[in-house]
Amino acid sequence: MFNMRQLTLVGAAMILLGVIAVASSRIFMATDAMAATAPVIRTPASVTVSPLRAADHYSVLRRFSGRIEPNQTVDIAFDEPGKLAAILAQEGETVAAGTALAKLDTELLEIERDRLVRLLATARDEESITQSSLEREEERRKKTRETKTAIDNLRIALAQVSGRAADLKGHITMLEARIRRATLISPFAGSISQHFADTGSSFEAGQPILRLIEDGPRNVRIGIDAVLCRDLSIGDELDLLIGTDPVAARITAILPDLDPGTQTRTVLFELQENPVIVAGSVATMQMMQEIPASGALVPISALRDGSRGLWEIIVAVPDGDAHRIAVEAVEILNVNDQTAFIRGTFAQDALVVSEGQHRFVPGQPVSPIQ
Repeated sequence: MFNMRQLTLVGAAMILLGVIAVASSRIFMATDAMAATAPVIRTPASVTVSPLRAADHYSVLRRFSGRIEPNQTVDIAFDEPGKLAAILAQEGETVAAGTALAKLDTELLEIERDRLVRLLATARDEESITQSSLEREEERRKKTRETKTAIDNLRIALAQVSGRAADLKGHITMLEARIRRATLISPFAGSISQHFADTGSSFEAGQPILRLIEDGPRNVRIGIDAVLCRDLSIGDELDLLIGTDPVAARITAILPDLDPGTQTRTVLFELQENPVIVAGSVATMQMMQEIPASGALVPISALRDGSRGLWEIIVAVPDGDAHRIAVEAVEILNVNDQTAFIRGTFAQDALVVSEGQHRFVPGQPVSPIQ
């Protein structure tokens, strides 16, 4: 139990604490009131901007490709049917012009030729004997009055044997030609690309035996947009890309008609002689094409994703004596490595923010720095 003195001390302490609490609350209320009535000062953020570059066109890099082909490619065949005796040049082998490539079995032709040669020798002997008999008979008739019947018969016999000898000689010449043509000869220097028949196989006349590709400069046939062809001329020299390597080429022809499949005009190029250029590879031609359009060029970094799949740019627009942030929807017409060609709702003299767009919101005052 507390006595009277203790109760008096406790009461005094409680009164003192109450006075302190009331004084503190008044101080805090005064501080809040001062804070509520003090003006808020907002300093415009500095932002780096660049003016939009208005343009009436943009450039597009066009690429057109075609296959590299040799000057000549020929599938070599025999003129008549037969059996293949030997292939003298292997696939991948390089041959000179006039090199024997393959041979037919000519055994029967040679047998027939030898038989006719013997017959021709007999006919020429008979011709020689008949000629001698005719000369003796003509000499004897000069000394006698006999009729010339014998002489006429000898002349007829000589004409017959001479005709038979000439006919045999013609047949022999034909057989010798067939035997010569039984060996395929390379018409030009090149490389054997492919075999179509094996030794010992039989084939028909005109059936390909092997394929020969000419060595030397290669050609390229490329279909190019008809509009861009107006800027090309026969004799123009330019670089084509084979893989990533540029190769010098010269235009040799521009065909006048459109390819119905690609709606392009075919341009023929001759490549410089280069051992690394392989027939069948792809060569690419690059050309810049100007597309008329009204818009502006901006750095790629100035673009950002907008709502509903659209693109946006952030611009600083004049607002009295200052500037404020605005968002403009844009359509991208073309993009290259560093810039984009756009059109949209922006003013032609707008100042575009190309960096730090995430730090700004629409309506925010800014201080542009160009």
